[in-house]
Amino acid sequence: MTSSNVPANTRGTSSIQVRRQSFDFAATPKYYFDNNPLLSYLLTALSLTFPHGERFFVHSVRNVRDQIKNDTLQKDVSAFIGQEAMHSHAHEDFNRFVEGLGLNIQPILDSEYEKIEYAKSKLNHKQQLAVTCALEHFTAIIAQYLLEHPDFHRQLNPRVAKLWMWHALEETEHKAVAFDVYQEIFADQATRKRIMRIITTTFLSRISYLTFKLLLNDPVGRKQWRQHITAFKQLKDVFTTLVPAYLDYYQDNFHPNQHDSTQITAHWRKQLFDQEISKEVASAAIH
Repeated sequence: MTSSNVPANTRGTSSIQVRRQSFDFAATPKYYFDNNPLLSYLLTALSLTFPHGERFFVHSVRNVRDQIKNDTLQKDVSAFIGQEAMHSHAHEDFNRFVEGLGLNIQPILDSEYEKIEYAKSKLNHKQQLAVTCALEHFTAIIAQYLLEHPDFHRQLNPRVAKLWMWHALEETEHKAVAFDVYQEIFADQATRKRIMRIITTTFLSRISYLTFKLLLNDPVGRKQWRQHITAFKQLKDVFTTLVPAYLDYYQDNFHPNQHDSTQITAHWRKQLFDQEISKEVASAAIH
């Protein structure tokens, strides 16, 4: 993950496009990440948090949108809201798929909703937006890792890979939007960093808890010890790579665009959408 010295008040030039995607998870195996129960449940745990979580992201930005003076940032906020809405719908579809596999996910979804509603009732607008900035940093660095490491993402079942690579691309595209809104309106670095310390503990503990809850409720998956050892080795490599990027957030002059993703997002736009665009053009020409 490359870095560059981008001033904190500088917006990136890459466009943010809202794309409506459809997915077919039929015949997708239960252990869709290289037949590995633990890593599959880790991604499932993340997916279970996304629909309510991303609605909270949108909510926190909308709270203060009327205070944004920058016209370009206003346009980016609109695209951010559109992308996050699409992500929520897509992961709701995926969550219904995993529920169809026999997983009891409704209590988890209900708990996520209750936690977010509680946060909305207790945190002021600045704190809510700082929570979004912190979680968007997590999703951005994880997404960029996924985009940059084919040895990792090629282990995904192709049907699921389409969802995760699209989501990773768009998280990378809009990674600076909530941050720039926070900087324009509040620019309180002490609160931003304090909230990140809290979110780090709650986010990592929550995802770990959900992953092992799903695993322990699977009599077959929980006994696959060799696969678990493989999973922990892979996760160690991921964490080792991500720690420096995570720690950058605590710099006073941090900006998400310091983690240069220009080339990798261009590559994945071509990989994911050029073929679809070609089909649309051909269809239009026929008609």
